[in-house]
Amino acid sequence: MEFRVLGPLEICSAGTAVPVRSGAQRALLAALLLSANQVVAVDRLVELIWGPAPPTSAEANLRTHVSALRRLLRGSGDGAARLVTRPGGYLIEVQPGDLDLLAFDALVRDGRRALREGQPGTAARRLSAALGMWRGRPLENVVLHGDGDAEAARLAEVRLGVVEDRLRAMLADGDLADVVGELSGLVVDHPLRESLWALLMLALQRSGRQADALAAYERVRHVLAEELGADPGPELRRLHHQILTGDPALTPSAGPTSSAGSTSSPGPPDVAYSSAARCDLPGDLSDFTGRRRELDRALAHLEAARASGATAMVISAIDGMGGVGKTALAVHLAHHLAERYPDGQMLIDLRAHHQAKAPLSPSDALEKLLRAAGVRGEQIPPDETDRAALWRATLTATRTLVVLDNAADSAQVRPLLPGAPDCLTLITSRRRLGGVDGAQHLSLDVLPHADATTLLEQIVDDARPAREPDAVTELLALCGHLPLAIRIAGSRLRNRSTWTVAHLVERLRDTRRRLTELRAEDREVTAVFALSYQCLTPPQQRLFRLLGLHPGPDIDAHAAAALTGWPLTVTEALLEDLLDVNLLQQVRQGRYRFHDLLRAYAAHLAGTQDDTAERGAALTRLFDHYRDMTAVATALLSPAERRHDSADPDSSFTGPDHALAWLDTERSNLLAVAAHAAAHGRPGHVRDLSADLARYLNSRAGHTEALALHTAAWAAAWRHNDPVSAGHALYDLGRVYFFMACYEKAVEHLELALDIARHIGDRIGQSRALTGIGYALWRHGRHDEALTYLGRASDIAERLDDRIVLGYTECALGGVHGDAGRHAEAARHLERALAITDETGDQITRSNALGLLGRACERLGHHAEALHHYQRALTMSETIGERGAQISALNGLGETATATGSPADALAHHHDALAIATEINDRHEQARAHHGLGDAYHQLNHPQEAQAHWQLALTLYTNRGAPESEKIRHHFTP
Repeated sequence: MEFRVLGPLEICSAGTAVPVRSGAQRALLAALLLSANQVVAVDRLVELIWGPAPPTSAEANLRTHVSALRRLLRGSGDGAARLVTRPGGYLIEVQPGDLDLLAFDALVRDGRRALREGQPGTAARRLSAALGMWRGRPLENVVLHGDGDAEAARLAEVRLGVVEDRLRAMLADGDLADVVGELSGLVVDHPLRESLWALLMLALQRSGRQADALAAYERVRHVLAEELGADPGPELRRLHHQILTGDPALTPSAGPTSSAGSTSSPGPPDVAYSSAARCDLPGDLSDFTGRRRELDRALAHLEAARASGATAMVISAIDGMGGVGKTALAVHLAHHLAERYPDGQMLIDLRAHHQAKAPLSPSDALEKLLRAAGVRGEQIPPDETDRAALWRATLTATRTLVVLDNAADSAQVRPLLPGAPDCLTLITSRRRLGGVDGAQHLSLDVLPHADATTLLEQIVDDARPAREPDAVTELLALCGHLPLAIRIAGSRLRNRSTWTVAHLVERLRDTRRRLTELRAEDREVTAVFALSYQCLTPPQQRLFRLLGLHPGPDIDAHAAAALTGWPLTVTEALLEDLLDVNLLQQVRQGRYRFHDLLRAYAAHLAGTQDDTAERGAALTRLFDHYRDMTAVATALLSPAERRHDSADPDSSFTGPDHALAWLDTERSNLLAVAAHAAAHGRPGHVRDLSADLARYLNSRAGHTEALALHTAAWAAAWRHNDPVSAGHALYDLGRVYFFMACYEKAVEHLELALDIARHIGDRIGQSRALTGIGYALWRHGRHDEALTYLGRASDIAERLDDRIVLGYTECALGGVHGDAGRHAEAARHLERALAITDETGDQITRSNALGLLGRACERLGHHAEALHHYQRALTMSETIGERGAQISALNGLGETATATGSPADALAHHHDALAIATEINDRHEQARAHHGLGDAYHQLNHPQEAQAHWQLALTLYTNRGAPESEKIRHHFTP
């Protein structure tokens, strides 16, 4: 299977195009392919597909599109396995030969390497092959919102840079006529791109056409004056002077040819610059890896500034957490650009984070820079303002590159900026320097998996990483993909040839030892983090430490305020302070998280600098916050089903939609808090979270999470001799097994819950357990037994006036009678269930009752009423996130469509139902969807498709022991 993005989006399987007809699915696939082999966050995908104002159901719709895309890929070979779900997002796994963009990048890298190594013929062939992969404008049949269009534009810019490098290689190889012809057309298409004009002038000069070369200069000078009111840049002016004077440097050299990188080169190729200018740059890392996107952005920014005739120097400010590779990137970029700035490449360490020295003052930094530029000490004025003026004057009319490394803040940097328009300044800082006007900001994240793997392999420099790919993946995860940590881990492996990668992984798994293990000679991760921590104010330090206690993956300001005990506004300001200095990351607006190693460091500090009482009080405030908010949120979704007191729902949420969104966002945190509470002797918190989250997790099909949560609650209740809580946990476990279609296990746990409720005289617990058993027996096809249990539950609920359980039982009684063929009786029970849910506000039971009532009406031949009830069930279930009812309503709509002679509509509904049912592993509704698809295909006279789906339905029904297996046998002969 091949994927193509360099033109219209295409999938090819065995040489045949596979159409992707849905625009949303094309956008989804394009977004994943543009970040191939990397996880793309759900929020990012939603923004790219729907824009800044997505529908409220966007995340659910995204899951549906993912399922549909998997079906499409599954039908084309092994493609479905490529689309992988990961925590927080999705990724698509491809090899370089599977995706034209990756193959293009590989050919370009090879071509540029050949160009640098003085093999222009090879370079031209490789780059021509890369360009031959383009079929038009990138992704021209895809609509991407947000910055998606910018990505397509970036690819087009990259292509033009490759075109220039190919022409540069051809020029160095002596292919003058073709180069002149192609460039003559390109300068018409890109009249403001001076690098193309430079290549054309050089090609004409080498062809013996000096007059034409000079005429080309006049043409570009006229174009720039007319369009921008600017003169040609210094590179073009210098080339013009060289052509006029017959400079021998324009003669092709026999040595390696310089390549301009991924976009374009501002000067002519093969010109040997000679300068005695100062170069303070440290050597470029021989194993520098990745950062292609950041390098492309910086180079594109530089070219855009040049093309626009900017009269101010270009500034790139690179920020990121300690150890992420800011200085390495700045030095690598500086070496890459050095020949464009022949008057000097200067670097100064501003010492914002130094173990033994204070940060340089702007005045001291200016003195160092002036001396480095050749100004004698007696000429340097004492006043900082005068020094800054002399610094700017010294660099006037020069092309100088200045690296300001390890900056503390914008105030330290501003006096050091050259004023000359042909200078470039690169700044690195752990703080995002928003106060540097006109700067292009590059915020570095950790390395993607492929680049991190390459870096580790280069450092270890033997076959061990290749032999242990799974261990390498875990090692990189334990290092948090942080370049410094990877370098240290790689150095330890290189210096210990007897160690396997798995052995180092085993040492790093212990979170208490991880930071101490990441140390090699004079480099250690902890020391880098400590320098950042020492620069914080005491309140910032306290917040940083306490955040290390948080057991979940991220946090919002409200939870952070609970953790600290400070007002919300104070906490928000401090969170933003930590974000500014890259000690926190912001996954999306208002949500913050640690890098994994920083989390470990913060937890270590909390354990050593805060006493046990302070840590315990902070966690109690945090857990109380999550428990109370959860109770409020779930009470809004099921108002009458609260099991303990909570605050007024109106005090925290605007309504059910807001409450559901909060639960979805905080789901991982709530489960982490419950697990921590269970492990550290806080039974009240795990009990309350288990009780409140039970119905929400069932509606979201979070069965694995729910099993772990309720099992922990049951164990905690047992340890603390709390039979009431133990009974509730067993009831909730039984309900989870019911939704997993494990009906025997469901009955087993519910009967245990029933025994406890009887033993302690808990009549409400008895009625709920009886109802649960009735539901399980109903789905198992044991209708008479189910009616007995449901009748007993209904009697107790009537005596207790428990309207919630009455709603459950009436809904279940309607389902049982309907499956037994008594549809009029079913409708009566279901209409009573709806009346009760009007009183209780129980929208989950209501949405399920609407779906069952639709089915009863459909079986009675009342198709218009059935359609009405199914549509109401679908709308309500989508609104409250009740995915089981949503699938049931979709299948019901499909069955009604088949019954009314609209099989094409039925196919659409059943396919949608099957996609969601497969995603959440609802085998009952999967079987029902296949059954409906078989009926629809049969009506469309597609017997093979009908037989296939009926067979799948029969298998699913039979495996569950469901009574429907007997009914479906009448449709076909297996």
